[in-house]
Amino acid sequence: MILSQQPTLLKRPSLIEFIPFIIWLLIIFILLTLPGKDFAKVDMRIPFEDKIVHMGLFGGVVFFFGLAYRKLPFTFVKTRLVFMVLIATAYGIIMEFIQKYCTNHSRSFSYEDMLADGLGAIIGYFLIRYIILKLNAKMLK
Repeated sequence: MILSQQPTLLKRPSLIEFIPFIIWLLIIFILLTLPGKDFAKVDMRIPFEDKIVHMGLFGGVVFFFGLAYRKLPFTFVKTRLVFMVLIATAYGIIMEFIQKYCTNHSRSFSYEDMLADGLGAIIGYFLIRYIILKLNAKMLK
């Protein structure tokens, strides 16, 4: 039998393997709730730099979640990663509403940020998918 057809025999990730993912979620929460004035103003003239940051943050959510599953066959992990893309996007949307209603400082509510969060989660999916498939190919050799 092929290993990927027997998910019950596979060793699931331990809680320790999810620590980078949990830390990343906390970092996002802190960064997105700090007053905007607490960040140094760097004029790098990069178009859409804020959206790139959002894509990186929420791509990281899916990426770090997927890292915990890196030793398992991708066929076993795929559904979990797709679900995590949805969770990461929802987390981004919730964070925008937190910025709008729960902070008294210079944080802004933006539909474009929500879109960037979702796009970043999708990019994170494809990045970790690539890495897991490469690792799976190495394990089969």
